[in-house]
Amino acid sequence: MITKEQETLPEQPNFNGAAIINEQGKEIPITEEMVQTACDELEDSES
Repeated sequence: MITKEQETLPEQPNFNGAAIINEQGKEIPITEEMVQTACDELEDSES
């Protein structure tokens, strides 16, 4: 017998079309926090 939990697919992350692929081939969604951190680091390096 299949239960309702078994029929439910695991929740997939919402990539919104933006992801990076790590060394193991896993897709990692690019988050707002990642973008802000990168911008801050770039801004700091120009000072």
